[in-house]
Amino acid sequence: MKDEIYEKMYRVEERHWWFCAKRTIITNLLRRYLPCSPRQRPLRLADLGCGCGGMLAELPPGIEGEGLDSSRKAVSFCRARGVTARIGSFPSDIPFERESFDAVIMADVIEHIDDDVAAAAAAARLVRPGGVMIVTVPALPALWSSWDAIHGHKRRYTKGSLAAVLSTTGLTAELISYYNTLLFPFAAAARLLAKALGRKTAGELEVPPRPVNSALRLIFAGERHLLGRVPLPVGLSLVAICRKPAA
Repeated sequence: MKDEIYEKMYRVEERHWWFCAKRTIITNLLRRYLPCSPRQRPLRLADLGCGCGGMLAELPPGIEGEGLDSSRKAVSFCRARGVTARIGSFPSDIPFERESFDAVIMADVIEHIDDDVAAAAAAARLVRPGGVMIVTVPALPALWSSWDAIHGHKRRYTKGSLAAVLSTTGLTAELISYYNTLLFPFAAAARLLAKALGRKTAGELEVPPRPVNSALRLIFAGERHLLGRVPLPVGLSLVAICRKPAA
């Protein structure tokens, strides 16, 4: 992504409903799916494509996180936020040892990468036996818009196409689900209408008025109670939890 997008993200991601709710959901999934922490050490987590470090700044107690991003601007924002991040890129420039993390996150990352299969396989190699990889991506190619182009997306995914990518990693998928489901009818209708009218989707990352922002955050974050427990047949995004078999 362009430097100006990282700058906008850094300004708004601590308050914007979408970023806040997504972090809440991922944190909840970490608590549910991560292996128990060995007494002699904290759990280690890698946030690959960490952006400005918002997720790393909110990790639950007992988890030590480290980020990786190809953007020097993003890494500088991580350091300003007080979290650890390195420069690197997928699938070949990864400055981490194999099987060195209990959890690996790729949150809205592989849609930016030409070879998403190689990127997912490279991330999976970082996971310790028994550990997990969490992947989120934008869903449904029919919803492609100028927003995707502005943010450097190569594709949007279906449940089947994401499963096909992850099937090459050697990990076992414990959950693949659509999410951002409750707001889907309104967002999908708006995007499809804009496409039909030939209007460009705004690329701005603006925080809505406080009551609206709070309501959207509450609705989206509430899906953490549904994921993995109630089938979500469609959504604006997809999330997958994959586990490396124990040694």
